[in-house]
Amino acid sequence: MKICIAYPNKNSYSETFIHNHIAYLKPELTLSGGWRPYRTPDGDTIIRMPLAEPIRVGIKRVVSALYPAFYTHFLTRYLKKNRPDVLLAEYGPTACHVMAACRKANVPLVVHFHGFDAVEKETLRKLETPYRQLFAQAKAIVAVSNDMVEQLVRLGADPHKVHRNPYGVETDLFAGAEPEKAEKLIVTVGRFTAKKAPQLTIRAFDKVLDRHPDARLVMIGGGELFEACKKLVDELQLKYAVQLVGVKTAAEIAEWHKKARLFAQHSMVNPVNGDSEGTPNTVLEASAAGLPIVSTRHAGIKEAVEHGVTGFLVEEGDYQGMAKYMVQLLDEPKLAGELGRNARQKMINEYEMRDRIQELNRLLEL
Repeated sequence: MKICIAYPNKNSYSETFIHNHIAYLKPELTLSGGWRPYRTPDGDTIIRMPLAEPIRVGIKRVVSALYPAFYTHFLTRYLKKNRPDVLLAEYGPTACHVMAACRKANVPLVVHFHGFDAVEKETLRKLETPYRQLFAQAKAIVAVSNDMVEQLVRLGADPHKVHRNPYGVETDLFAGAEPEKAEKLIVTVGRFTAKKAPQLTIRAFDKVLDRHPDARLVMIGGGELFEACKKLVDELQLKYAVQLVGVKTAAEIAEWHKKARLFAQHSMVNPVNGDSEGTPNTVLEASAAGLPIVSTRHAGIKEAVEHGVTGFLVEEGDYQGMAKYMVQLLDEPKLAGELGRNARQKMINEYEMRDRIQELNRLLEL
């Protein structure tokens, strides 16, 4: 099967799920470069004409109303020339922008939703009509959690077209944690953004120190709330116990897992714009490593973490409840080890990368 994957952000470190799709599906064709992807892996463009890039930018900036038709014309030519058997569009907005060309080139379209594209208020307002057209045209619609399946159906998708397929995790790479033997280290990984509420994780940890003053919190990642979190750490006088270490590679994150007692993440719906998670890869990776999880009853986390079996879940915003479970796992290293082993087994059984990619490949072949 000749696959084309269209995706917006070639260099986004946080979108490991898309990089995994490319690495494991091995598509013959990929396009990136924004919500209307137009660049090939070698940096070339599908817009084949003299002075292509200046003209493309000029049309987009000066006569933007003409750009959708301009883009569709060249994408249609590209698809007709290369004749993929299916195009996988990563994110709903990407699919909306490529669907006209897919229709004209007679290329089947599969759309993979990931999170904000199914819930964020402004996105849904702008794409209300295109989404209806997309749901009618797409041969399959992929969601990463039961919550997302239900949301897409509410938006008008045919339930028979919508398929739950959570992200996969590389259980060989993420392995080796021994929380029952680890120091009192809590790790969190992810973008510093509103739907991950890193400030609430910090506030929960501040409560933990009342019981365990020798505990440490390591926060991995970057984002728009990074500086605000540094300021909060200073205000709470936690610099001795909290490290904000920035963005790390997957291998580096896996090494932090091996040192930790537990993993924490306070995901929640952004109260301003309604944005939320799909299923956070970070939770899957920490679970695969063998760490117990302390998180929230949010989106796909409710499926990835079994309360009392592989970790503990609290309601969104309940950072004091989060602190209570952190304390319990620091108090009881044997319990941390038991939940961590259960978490890893759940990942092997339900979220193994090879199995999830095999299912995605099956959906592309429908």
